[in-house]
Amino acid sequence: MNKLFAFSALTIPVMLWASQPLEDALQPSAVKVAQQRGASELGCPAATTEVISKHAIEEPQTNGWYQFPRSAEYTIAVSGCGKRTTYRVACNKFKSACNAGPMPTSTGSATPRQLADELLPDAVNAAQQRGARDFTCPETTAKVTRQETISEGQTTGWAGEAPHRALYAVTVKGCGKQTAYLVECDTAKKGCATAGSQPSQAGSQRPQLADELQPGAVQAAQERGSKELDCPAATAKVNRKETVEEGQTTGWYDAPYRALYTITVSGCGKQTNYLVACNKKQNRCVAGSPDSK
Repeated sequence: MNKLFAFSALTIPVMLWASQPLEDALQPSAVKVAQQRGASELGCPAATTEVISKHAIEEPQTNGWYQFPRSAEYTIAVSGCGKRTTYRVACNKFKSACNAGPMPTSTGSATPRQLADELLPDAVNAAQQRGARDFTCPETTAKVTRQETISEGQTTGWAGEAPHRALYAVTVKGCGKQTAYLVECDTAKKGCATAGSQPSQAGSQRPQLADELQPGAVQAAQERGSKELDCPAATAKVNRKETVEEGQTTGWYDAPYRALYTITVSGCGKQTNYLVACNKKQNRCVAGSPDSK
């Protein structure tokens, strides 16, 4: 549905204009419009909203007198029932409604957020299926607590290579049990793989692949964090690490070759978090873009 949603019943409080910035005064109306449209399109009445960005739109100054802003624009994410979408919302203080429309589609490569949103249903489905098996529970629910797109290194000689992988942290509940999985989805492989804590076999001292690949994961997160925090002395702390158990489809045991990590990078009074994917076959680790979700 590409038409903008307009809700004439959402009147904008006039008295707030003089006491606070325009983008703050109009925000409640913008949020309500996005929530109503998102709840309808996601089929989830309990959908919640997150304001990602907001700004007042400066008016053209053409008559020699300063023209105060009369409109504001917002980027608002709506999440619920295992799904997520993002809207651009425009409000005008002289009109009685805000308009919520889809985010513009890029004509080039997909942005990290767009790819992560696109693969989100597959990630949720993979986590739910894994939880159903691990819990022996046919009815499970899943909640995505974090999502990131992996921006691949440009190794082909062509610029603008589109990302094809996204990482997720997903909490699954069912039959009185709860666990959390790290999920990697890849459009090139057309599937999602889950990584979660597995009960260790008695007497088994075999090191996990996640332990083996951890130094590379830490280095990838530290290098990216140092650059984005503008802090060469930034340090990295591994919060979680999981080995991805590969699907056994060939009749032969396919040994794990991928691991996923959540890593916090801190330095110079700043901090950020990354999801990191390592691949032993490719001998590389990649840190996903920071995301506050």
